[in-house]
Amino acid sequence: MPADAQRLRAPRGVGNNVGMADATFTLRPIRPEDYPQVRAIYESGLESGHATYETQAPTWQQFFRAKIMESVFVAADNEDPGKLLGWVAAAPISSRSVFHGVVENSIYIHPDARGRGVAGALLDKLIDVCGGLHKWGIHAWVFPENEGSAALHRSRGFEKVGTFRHLAKMSYGDMAGQWRDTDVYEKLLPKPGE
Repeated sequence: MPADAQRLRAPRGVGNNVGMADATFTLRPIRPEDYPQVRAIYESGLESGHATYETQAPTWQQFFRAKIMESVFVAADNEDPGKLLGWVAAAPISSRSVFHGVVENSIYIHPDARGRGVAGALLDKLIDVCGGLHKWGIHAWVFPENEGSAALHRSRGFEKVGTFRHLAKMSYGDMAGQWRDTDVYEKLLPKPGE
């Protein structure tokens, strides 16, 4: 196992299906060959209509340019190491240098892996990595209807700091043509040098 990979076992009682509580997975940095699965997992989030305003998944090159690649981790299934269960990443919130320590997170879980502790483990990893990268704030923009994401972020110490009303109009899915609100969650990390 690579030095920067982390083998995990989901906590007992996590998951609704028989046997899921015993499922294990490994967190590791993304590899270029992972991107087709990362993209497919992202696209399943798009299909839900409650994950993003985006209408299509980025190419590998677009993803690579948009994300802080040191923060991108995947969860690989230990029973089938070629299968990814989810991924997490951070991206800058702004190109202005004064905001270099604040990032926005993205976390997407394969539909078959929900309820297995994958999302919590990935978000914990991202929080740890962001601290190591001298980031002092992590933002999550969550549709109010995405109760699972809101609960996940709250469970990791994120606080809802506001709501953007009618931030944008959806162009696809069940809510196409409707203006959507977006809740903003924030987790503050120790400031560098403090």
